[in-house]
Amino acid sequence: MPVWVVRGGSHGEHEDFALNESIVAIDFGLRQSISDFSDRDSLRPKLQNAGKSAAAQLWRFANDIAIGDMVALPRKAPKVVAIGKISGEYIYRQDLINARRQHTRAVEWLATDIPRINFDPDLLHSLGGLMTVYQARADNAENRIEKVLSRYPNGVPLDDTDVDEDDDTPASDIDEQIEDRIARRIREKFSGVRLEYLVKSVLDAQGYRALQTRSGPDGGIDVVAGKGDMGFGEPRLCVQVKSSGNPVGIEDYNRLQGSVGSVGADHGLLVSLGGFTMAVHKENERSFFQIRLWDSGELVQRVLDAYDVLPLDIRVDIPLQDRKVLIEEV
Repeated sequence: MPVWVVRGGSHGEHEDFALNESIVAIDFGLRQSISDFSDRDSLRPKLQNAGKSAAAQLWRFANDIAIGDMVALPRKAPKVVAIGKISGEYIYRQDLINARRQHTRAVEWLATDIPRINFDPDLLHSLGGLMTVYQARADNAENRIEKVLSRYPNGVPLDDTDVDEDDDTPASDIDEQIEDRIARRIREKFSGVRLEYLVKSVLDAQGYRALQTRSGPDGGIDVVAGKGDMGFGEPRLCVQVKSSGNPVGIEDYNRLQGSVGSVGADHGLLVSLGGFTMAVHKENERSFFQIRLWDSGELVQRVLDAYDVLPLDIRVDIPLQDRKVLIEEV
């Protein structure tokens, strides 16, 4: 069975709408039902300003995608992947014309925030194509995605699991692919206290005086940091670091929030290679001025910014060429 990719806008502007409405939906400026046309060629005169592949994508969306097919929605912010199953035939919805989402297929979303790091590189690459609607071409894509989904029963990650023609790649996604490779290398080489050491080193490079706490029941605090030579300046941070491939949930977020006050810190930093659940992102909107979140993408950017002054052992494990391209091992 094929795996389809249906994007939620070039900047992810329609992703939340798709998830909240349990649909995938597209526009291409066509203000009538695709069912009014006999074939894709008859669509083309209506789409002269929508790009040469628009007719094929619309036709594919309405006629080639079948009920029961798997659909992937790669999300821009946060950088995760939503996976679902098509549950309805094509419907043209005039009530969604103003939202520019009038061509719709109903979806049962199975998981909405799977961190990108859980997908193999070739599978992730196949989800990064140029088109709005296309079929993922990675080998055995459905079974491999099902395997990832098995770690997310009812859309929730298992608490104790640490997860080890149209398919063109847009130039805007090249940086994303580089970021994914570096994030994967960080996951391979840094876990547990060594990831804490990486975060500490990045904070040192940013002008903090950072200290890893001793292993043990530390109330969720892995690193403490303050500005200035002695570390007594502000802002003062307490940092929690998670190397699991699973998204961090609201319990860890609340624990860190409580630790901020208990140790006399000004702010908290929560670092997670597996990203964060939507509950964490929503809560963070309410406590934006107290807690910062670093997922794997944010950590990669911080490593890139500080790369030249990071300790040698870190640069040996993350060898970069021109500070952006990971040197692949032969």
